[in-house]
Amino acid sequence: MLSYARSIVAFLVWNQPAAIVAGIAALTAIGVIASIAAPALLRRRWKISLPATTRLPLALLLFCLGDWGLLQALPRLQLSFSKDISLCLTASLAVRLFLFLSLMAAALPAHWLKRRQSTHARGTAVLFIAVNLAFSAVQVDAYVIEPLLVTTTEFTLASADLDPTVPPVRVVHLTDTHIERNSYREQTVIDKVNGLQPDIVVFTGDYINTSYFDDATAHEHFRQFVAQIEAPYSVYATRGTVEPSTDYMARLIEGTEIVWLEQEAVTVDVRGQRLTLIGVNCDHNAGDVARLDQAMAGVPDEAFTLLLFHSPDLIHEAAAHGIDLYLVGHTHGGQLRLPFYGALVTMSKYGKQYEAGLFQEGGTTMYISRGIGFEGYGMPRARFLCPPEIVSVELTGR
Repeated sequence: MLSYARSIVAFLVWNQPAAIVAGIAALTAIGVIASIAAPALLRRRWKISLPATTRLPLALLLFCLGDWGLLQALPRLQLSFSKDISLCLTASLAVRLFLFLSLMAAALPAHWLKRRQSTHARGTAVLFIAVNLAFSAVQVDAYVIEPLLVTTTEFTLASADLDPTVPPVRVVHLTDTHIERNSYREQTVIDKVNGLQPDIVVFTGDYINTSYFDDATAHEHFRQFVAQIEAPYSVYATRGTVEPSTDYMARLIEGTEIVWLEQEAVTVDVRGQRLTLIGVNCDHNAGDVARLDQAMAGVPDEAFTLLLFHSPDLIHEAAAHGIDLYLVGHTHGGQLRLPFYGALVTMSKYGKQYEAGLFQEGGTTMYISRGIGFEGYGMPRARFLCPPEIVSVELTGR
């Protein structure tokens, strides 16, 4: 886990230093604002009362115990199944301790100035409780509520490469399932996907949570998940970054009806509408471009092309090839987002340029899905302002 954490830190420092600075600045701002806003909130001057403020460490302890209890409850509630909560718990405790120390630092000058001590102490306690309750509410939303709020994004793409005289084709895109164990979320995804009545369902990688990389039960649960998806013109998939080899992928999908595309293109006829699906595995290196070139070899210029690749990092190459539709995941939409700022982390070489949603690059339409699951190891099984997403595309001619 430590090596994984180090690799993430190295990636962020190299690719997204602004995100690190913004995160530190935001946390500092919270502490500073909380510290100086207490008198304004109560509309009076405060003065510290040492007997009252001695109760705050007890309140801090209770909030910390609540954080521990929430993280311990997640597997029992079948919401997530992390094997290691130490990093999440440490981060939570660090935020609460920072708020505590900020409020204490703001209270000391008033004490030294010998202002009304009891009023100040009550105000400090009220603000401390209020801010910590707000932080608890954010955690409950991120760990419990949002992960179950599976959303569906639908849009229509009209193309001159499709026949306008035949019915449209519905393609449903799923990505980053990161299955640990099947739960309410996965069942919700299945129900929503089947309710869309797709012609084709496509997956773009990262099927098993990294913490359960070699876990036989997780693999079996993924196969059970896929088996319940109804797609009359088949389910197509390509490898992401979690699936390291062809042998691993073959074992994972054994016994399913998934059509696995490995640097190859296949043309599907859906009621007379012809689509060319191109699958390329993702290694996040220069080989990705070569593999795209290999998969595109022999694809006619007039074909409607749908590229399945795990990451948005091939957007410029896809546009150069004249790809019509490019469906990707990998970023999780940030998984944890801030109001007005968006994703804290995308793990893309383009940083925040391509976080989530719809983009147009030349003649190529790209949609980046927020995905279904979470990062593994000690990373938080949480989503904030970033619920899981199913993407449904209606393809029609013009």
